[in-house]
Amino acid sequence: MQSQVNSGRRRCAGLTLLELVTTLAISSISLSLAVPAMNALTGNSARVSATNTLVRHLQLARSEAVTRGATTILCPSLDGRTCHDSTNWEQGYILVLDGNNSGSVDSGDSVLRVFQGMNKRISISSTSGRKRILFNPLGMSPGYNLTLSLCDRQQVVDPRAVILSNTGRPRLSETRPDGSPIQCS
Repeated sequence: MQSQVNSGRRRCAGLTLLELVTTLAISSISLSLAVPAMNALTGNSARVSATNTLVRHLQLARSEAVTRGATTILCPSLDGRTCHDSTNWEQGYILVLDGNNSGSVDSGDSVLRVFQGMNKRISISSTSGRKRILFNPLGMSPGYNLTLSLCDRQQVVDPRAVILSNTGRPRLSETRPDGSPIQCS
């Protein structure tokens, strides 16, 4: 048996400079299209998550008022014990059982739930006159409609609103109750 040696030169398998530049150009174009879409996707996801969490807590506050036969208060809070005199809800809020029906959080009232903060990307602000939400034992929220505006700080996705009626039922909207656009600060 004889072995034969290939006397021809072997060609290296690799990329030429032209092939590499073409591949990088196509990759950079694809990436430039994907990044804004991904940013919008994460912004939309953050807004939807914040909206669902807020609506869930509104429904919990209403349910607790009916179940316990007493007034409940949902209000912004920085420390998890007292209401903060503000219309900004994204730093957290508390659900309190108003034992003496004073309409405000007193030392004798018991805190039922503490929620500490939302996604930092989403800001939440309420109507200027309503800094807390009261639910009476019938599940109603007396006063006037409350609008909670959820805004993307990066302004990539459109704002949404959670509107709470006097009957205590929240609804989602793309505009303010009067049909005007949602204002983000």
